[in-house]
Amino acid sequence: MLPSNFVMGKLEHMSKISVNFIDIVEVLVTRLGLSFSRVDENEMSVTLVGDNAEYCMSVVFMPDYDMMRFSCDMNLVVPPEQYRSIVDAFAKANERVLVGCFGFVSNSRRIVYTITIPFMSSFVIDEAVVEAIIEVAVCESDKLYYYFYMAIENIELPDFPIGALFLESAGEA
Repeated sequence: MLPSNFVMGKLEHMSKISVNFIDIVEVLVTRLGLSFSRVDENEMSVTLVGDNAEYCMSVVFMPDYDMMRFSCDMNLVVPPEQYRSIVDAFAKANERVLVGCFGFVSNSRRIVYTITIPFMSSFVIDEAVVEAIIEVAVCESDKLYYYFYMAIENIELPDFPIGALFLESAGEA
């Protein structure tokens, strides 16, 4: 049951957020020397370089819903004939990620890794939180880039559990 102070998609006690969190993201990506463009006051695009690909992260602040969405475009496009295999690959991958999820943008069929942060009255987002979200997005995208690539290209996926992609090694060989 919803709380009695729940009105039109948000809690009454939540006041309109006065800080634009995109400004915090801009300060961080500038400090990190990342390439970005400010789309408008509530949205920006950031270029991220991972181990396997260059990613484009869209960061959108939604003040009406007190949320912020980070979508990391993996630069992989799903052809219609591979829809079923990629949906299966998403299901297997999303069982393993701790935060966020993989999916695709329906009109462009581009694969994205998305994390949405709802703001609570006590939640604070700062540069450290944004940096951690960016690191998670790049790390998760890198882990599964070639897995999704093989599913799109109809390359037989290796006979190993997807969980093997999430194992962390202690060192380098």
